Amino acid sequence: MEKDIKYENNNKVVTEWTCPHPGIEDSGLYEIKCKNYELCRETIPDWWFQCKGNYLCTGCHMMFGTWKNEKAGVNQTGKGVLDISDNLDCHICLEVKRSISQPNCEHTLCINCFQRCYYGDQDTENEPKFPYPDIEDEYDENPENPKWDNDYPLIQIYNTIWNKWDDEKTHKYTNEEHLRKCPLCRK
Repeated sequence: MEKDIKYENNNKVVTEWTCPHPGIEDSGLYEIKCKNYELCRETIPDWWFQCKGNYLCTGCHMMFGTWKNEKAGVNQTGKGVLDISDNLDCHICLEVKRSISQPNCEHTLCINCFQRCYYGDQDTENEPKFPYPDIEDEYDENPENPKWDNDYPLIQIYNTIWNKWDDEKTHKYTNEEHLRKCPLCRK
């Protein structure tokens, strides 16, 4: 597959990112929208095509792309780039909306229902807040430091609450695995 210069020029996003890999040409001025950008809202570095040969972010490639891992016995056969159309019936919410095709068939869902099915409930409104916002970055860099237990007693309570919240969210996502199949053909 050859670079699509027209796609790149029409889908640039200005950024201050710089390439961490020596030898790869990097302008550091822009990134390019993933081909599924309307769904995932991800961008890729301008050198991405040079390494990967496509315009899909890692998440879209892993979830919707075609790839094989013989050691793990995985054969992903999605279409990668999902088609977006206006004014189609959603088979979940039953509304006429902007819709996106399923990765393994040609049936469509509205973008909101598709996101819920494939990404789970993204509502972070109830996510527990870190009790000491002024040191949150320092804590994230070294959460095993014993000073957190001694000097900041609310961190242990926060970790317990956050782990419970995360487990519930993960459990809900796992229990809704059937939603990641087309509601019409079950592919």
